[in-house]
Amino acid sequence: MPSEWLAIGLVCTPSGTATEVCQYTATAMRAAAGACFIGALGALAACNSERILAFATLGPGGAPGSGGSVGSGGAPGTGGGAPGDAGGGLGGASGTATDGGASKPFGTPQLVSGLRSATDDLFGPTMTFEGLELYFASPTNGQNDIWVSTRTVASDPWGPSSIVAELSSPQNDQDPEVTVDGLTMVLASDRGGAGLELWVFQRRTRDTPWGMPMLVTALGSSTLDEAPSLDRTELNLAFGSQRGTATAAHLFSSTRPDSSAVWQTAVELSALNSAWEDTDPALFSNGSGLVFASRRLTQGGTADLFAAARPDESSPFTSLAPITELNTAHNETGPWMSQDGTLILFASDRSGHSQIYQASR
Repeated sequence: MPSEWLAIGLVCTPSGTATEVCQYTATAMRAAAGACFIGALGALAACNSERILAFATLGPGGAPGSGGSVGSGGAPGTGGGAPGDAGGGLGGASGTATDGGASKPFGTPQLVSGLRSATDDLFGPTMTFEGLELYFASPTNGQNDIWVSTRTVASDPWGPSSIVAELSSPQNDQDPEVTVDGLTMVLASDRGGAGLELWVFQRRTRDTPWGMPMLVTALGSSTLDEAPSLDRTELNLAFGSQRGTATAAHLFSSTRPDSSAVWQTAVELSALNSAWEDTDPALFSNGSGLVFASRRLTQGGTADLFAAARPDESSPFTSLAPITELNTAHNETGPWMSQDGTLILFASDRSGHSQIYQASR
């Protein structure tokens, strides 16, 4: 994305106080940096005692492009990707619970190699809390299937992956999300014949097969549900959904009183959504942190990763910014974040094929 894209969040209230809005949710404004700064000063003067709450220059990233598509096999372009909160701490925590460990930038992303060939598309990674099972989606004969790779200890490289037969069907199966204990899997599939919907699988132990799928039916009417993410307690669900007259997926969430209860009707995360596609949410830091993929910076072109934070899982999200050190001119989608916010997995087609990358902080 061009470095001159700027986003400003500013609300002037009659009482002379400022109301916070999330930057990057409004349409970005293309302007010279100096002109934008003068405009911001003028707005500040006009608002008397009000504050400019967000004034940020977006770092280098992707230029507008066409992206790809998910649902017919292949790498995610306009959706897909499975964020997750498999929890766990694979590194020392950085930052606080309220900022989701986001006080430090990520290091250079590294390719997660050895999973499939360099010409196979892989996307939507999710990992168990101790880092020994890595699930992702990858096409086989034109349809997306769920794959898994395992290792003995977290410091070992990943071994070659294989299809998880009980999670895969003749239709598209994608966006896997494994829970903290490794005994529940939520994914998106069109196996029901009504487009992408969310399905749940369970297993008794980590070394037994996954059981029969159960359709999640309590989230309300939609034309597409994808990319589920659960927090550590399994009481908070975030996912991408296309509802009503929307022409693209946006972020939604649901809660339930306990892990055996049905989900409440989903509500839109309107503070985070834009006029463009926003999907692939990944909850972390006990639900107070969220990363996701959005096409707002390129106005429907390539997807970039964003991070948001809130004081706790029951509060609205109050901060939002692109993860500039991970974004490129290509698609970055389907993030998964460790519970302490120090390790991220995501998919990117920067090599020409969608592959899985990881970065630490």
